[in-house]
Amino acid sequence: MNMSIVRKGVVVTGEYSGWEIVVADDRDGDTGGYYLYLKKGDIEGFEYWFEREAGLQAQLVDFEVKWIVL
Repeated sequence: MNMSIVRKGVVVTGEYSGWEIVVADDRDGDTGGYYLYLKKGDIEGFEYWFEREAGLQAQLVDFEVKWIVL
């Protein structure tokens, strides 16, 4: 897996408040593009894939996130 995590944080408001959010760069990997993962523990989670960074950025505006410095 060539994906690298580029951002990681926690959603602080709304329906997904408290959920972990992870942005991974797979431009050099099998699928290309970017992945956005939303996770609540090991039980619930969602995965989104974006071909271009613009699509990823458009999705991220839906979440208020406290980003963690990696």
